Amino acid sequence: MNKCFANLLRMACLAGLLLRPFQSPAQWLSAGGNQYVLPTVKVGVGTATPQRSLDVQNTVDTYLRVSSIGGNQLNDQTAGIELRRSLLNGTATLWSISNEETFRIRHNGSMLFAMTPGTARLGISADHPTVFTVYGANVSKSGNYVADGALRLHSKVGDNIHMLALDGNQIESSDPLYINNDSEQNVHLANGGGKVKVGTTDNEARLSVASESDMQLKLINPGGGGAAWRIGVANSSWGAGAGKLVFSKTASSNEATMVITPNGNVGIGLTAPSKTLQVNGTTSTKVLEITGGADLAEHFDIEGGETLLPGTVVSIDPEKPGHLRVARQAYDRTVAGIVSGAGDVQPGMLMGQAGTLADGQHPVALTGRVYCRVDARYGAIRPGDLLTTSPTAGHAMKASDRSQAQGAILGKAMTALEKGTGLVLVLVSLQ
Repeated sequence: MNKCFANLLRMACLAGLLLRPFQSPAQWLSAGGNQYVLPTVKVGVGTATPQRSLDVQNTVDTYLRVSSIGGNQLNDQTAGIELRRSLLNGTATLWSISNEETFRIRHNGSMLFAMTPGTARLGISADHPTVFTVYGANVSKSGNYVADGALRLHSKVGDNIHMLALDGNQIESSDPLYINNDSEQNVHLANGGGKVKVGTTDNEARLSVASESDMQLKLINPGGGGAAWRIGVANSSWGAGAGKLVFSKTASSNEATMVITPNGNVGIGLTAPSKTLQVNGTTSTKVLEITGGADLAEHFDIEGGETLLPGTVVSIDPEKPGHLRVARQAYDRTVAGIVSGAGDVQPGMLMGQAGTLADGQHPVALTGRVYCRVDARYGAIRPGDLLTTSPTAGHAMKASDRSQAQGAILGKAMTALEKGTGLVLVLVSLQ
């Protein structure tokens, strides 16, 4: 009975199939040893509604595996996927992704990307460069932490992990940033380059360096006998004084060996120069050319009831060691010189020693050319005449009495004065 019922059921199913409308299901066919399916279909694995030619879905970890088996080395065989785009005219382009022990991406057979667990390479060769574009975030900072960036590079040295973050115009590092630390290559800003700014946004110069507390520049020669020099622009908290350009062998501006003040005074061996060039030390030169004056003068303190004028004749003050006084008598053998600076002739060289008797307020010409106040009432003055002191206070006169002139001669007149008082250019030569 059971056997008969089973046969009847089979016949009923067959009859039902024959009565249904004809459908042409996709069938796998063979040609040249290859298998293919017609018509074109979408194949679903894990889904009844595939959206692509092959659609694989699952509710657990899902992998699509392409394997090659055989050979003695991992790189003997390739497991990969090829993506081919063809036109009806035969033009085609081919991309492939393959595992050849090394992971590779190729375009029309040329390798563009290769990666092993330890290395990665992008591009065919230096002769066929590849543009690698990243649209990433700008570098940002949260507290002391550098975040984001278009690229982030991490490396480990000992127990310390270094991080480098880059975006379109900024480089940030978690540690000191080195360029060519292990090679002796040059760093160029060529073809116009740009402007380099350290600690400032000032845009005036090609190189701008700013720091409020430290020397801005340190030049070091590490070789045998080498040294380090520091250069900086001081502010009001620096020992050398605000606004000065400082050159120092140490980090302290108090120990500066040379400074330049904002008004252009240069000090060597001191930090507060009051002259255009002031040297605290010994100066040695083969030739010293002075173009701003024409006499050799020394500083003296001079007694005088009236205001001292340049060109005044002065004599030694016997009551005040190291001091001078206005000459007031003829043929004065204590005559010392002429106060420098009269007319348009200024002192050429000034000497003195601060804090000693060899110092004073007034420059007195001891030799050279200087204008002198002269009284011609005691005789007209002509070039070449010897001059001495006169009874007119602070004035010279022609030395007519040779017997009294010895030891009282100021020098020789170089210009004339026919009468009255006035200025005469004198070649100072005390005799």
